[in-house]
Amino acid sequence: MNITKENTGDLTATLKVEVIEKDYQEQVQNVLKDYRKKANIPGFRAGKVPFGIIKKMYGNAVIVDEVNKVLSDSIQKYIEDNKLNILGQPLPNVEKSDKIDFENKKEFEFFFDIGLFPEVDLELSDKIKVDYHNIKADKKSVDNYIDDIKKRNGITINPETSEKGDTLKGELIQLDNEGKVMEKGVKNEASISIDLLKDKQIQKEFISLKKDDKVVFNPLKATGSETETAYMLGVKKEETEKLESDYEFAISEITRIEPAELNEELYKKVFPQAKIENEEQLRKQIKKEAEKAFFPESDKMFMNSAIDKLIEITNLSLPDEFMKRWLLESNQDKITKEQLEVQYDNYTKSLKWQLIENKLIKDNDIKVEDQDIKDHIKNFVTSQMPIQQDDPEADERINGIIESVMKNKEEVKKINDMLYDEKLRELFKSTLKLNQKKVTFEEFTKLAQEINK
Repeated sequence: MNITKENTGDLTATLKVEVIEKDYQEQVQNVLKDYRKKANIPGFRAGKVPFGIIKKMYGNAVIVDEVNKVLSDSIQKYIEDNKLNILGQPLPNVEKSDKIDFENKKEFEFFFDIGLFPEVDLELSDKIKVDYHNIKADKKSVDNYIDDIKKRNGITINPETSEKGDTLKGELIQLDNEGKVMEKGVKNEASISIDLLKDKQIQKEFISLKKDDKVVFNPLKATGSETETAYMLGVKKEETEKLESDYEFAISEITRIEPAELNEELYKKVFPQAKIENEEQLRKQIKKEAEKAFFPESDKMFMNSAIDKLIEITNLSLPDEFMKRWLLESNQDKITKEQLEVQYDNYTKSLKWQLIENKLIKDNDIKVEDQDIKDHIKNFVTSQMPIQQDDPEADERINGIIESVMKNKEEVKKINDMLYDEKLRELFKSTLKLNQKKVTFEEFTKLAQEINK
């Protein structure tokens, strides 16, 4: 067996593989001998079929199999011995390879094209600047949060006349094309929140109504959703005729959430650990809690920005033609050439980041051990499960949950990847130059939408 490599580009090469009879002869003989032992041919006792007959019947097929095995093993060994970092898999070079005549020849030449990983030249430093958005809770956000607190802790009342924000309970009855109650039509008790009706005109028709009033409307038009309409009517989404009909809604009850008053009782209920005595202190606490809750979103955008920046400055090249060819050949019947052209930039971005990430993990000796994963699970469990300090069985229950999660390979991989991301993010925060920017949550949301277009 002889393998030689010829570079055909900066990141591509062709392997020439010369296979002689000695490379595969012994394996072929062993396989044919095994066939002979098992052969069941009329006129011969089991295991006594002449070897020549077995060779004539199966020889060429066995040679093809064994040559391919030797070929595959030898190429893999050559790649490992020469420490070649290849992209994808070697691809047969049909232009250089002649049609193989296994019946008449004993020696063969094969050619395979390979793509190579580019070298990643990157050193993290404060010369690399990345935006970090500190999300501030503005007055509008705090106002909305206070309104939500007041509603969640409010009391339910039954007003005489409906207003925006109310919920109406009653019976829905299906009507025919003439506006009359349909015989054997749909009847269903339902609760309808006025604010959730997307059609503004229909929403207006639900305001200023009283108990026992009736309103005729089209639920599908009102909600704009087949799923919501089907749930409202108590039917299956596939029953389109029932979804598209008009319905009469007879109101049996009007309910409204009367917001709670801002007082010390509410402050203590919402923030039991904080000493809040007035609305000003409440606003400060809400602002603090809201901005703390924004950290994950800020970190996520920072991580994405850092990745984009590192991909940009490393400016990695890839053997694009080889990559496209490999992707098409390895995903036959799954992706077309046209689809690949559309998706290729996203694929190469992901691959480039993978190369950069691997280098950063290696250069900075970043590791995630099993104990790290167990500690993460434990912290999550203890944050979600109330535990009494004097509970003697608490540790046993927690350890049982940890062991159960550790048996779930998919979940363990998810946690492992997340912990690697956390360690990389902290590395970026400590080495890169963070360009601090203060933004409101609304500004942050718009920015995120622009980036994700």
